[in-house]
Amino acid sequence: MTSADYQKQNEDFVARLAGTCRDRGHRAVLRRWWSAGTRHYAYPVLGNLSVLDDDRKTLLAVLYAVHSKDGAPAHVSGGPSIGSAALKLGGNSTQADAFPSMERHFRRLLSADALEDLGPQLHRLVKRLERESIPLDYARLLGDLRQFRNNPEAVKTRWAISFWQAPAGQPATPEA
Repeated sequence: MTSADYQKQNEDFVARLAGTCRDRGHRAVLRRWWSAGTRHYAYPVLGNLSVLDDDRKTLLAVLYAVHSKDGAPAHVSGGPSIGSAALKLGGNSTQADAFPSMERHFRRLLSADALEDLGPQLHRLVKRLERESIPLDYARLLGDLRQFRNNPEAVKTRWAISFWQAPAGQPATPEA
């Protein structure tokens, strides 16, 4: 399967997920997945999405449910990656210490070596993105989650590049 085929599959899944999450009740049920005591409520919706046996798609679905809200798209095709969205959070805040705070959080995210460790860090990040109405490219995130199991360092390096590596002629950190 080619890279373009995987990208098409990812886009198709995110489109199905967006359709499911248009229903406020489905979003609420999917958000219950984050608590071990109420996780079982999310299983019917995850089953309808055919993701119960795929922990990467399950993680993506419950992250999307946290991020999506009425009227504001959580997914933008070609939108920010995890690293660039985190950088926007650190640079868009009115708090003077926002970038160092986001940098600490981002380092914790990059320290994850397994999907089980990565999930809670992504959950915290996505909740902040939702509050600031910063979208993500969820199809790209799904591709990253697929690759994370086999090559986490490549994924984390891509995220780190988009967070710390400034384009030529620009400062490496947001200016105060």
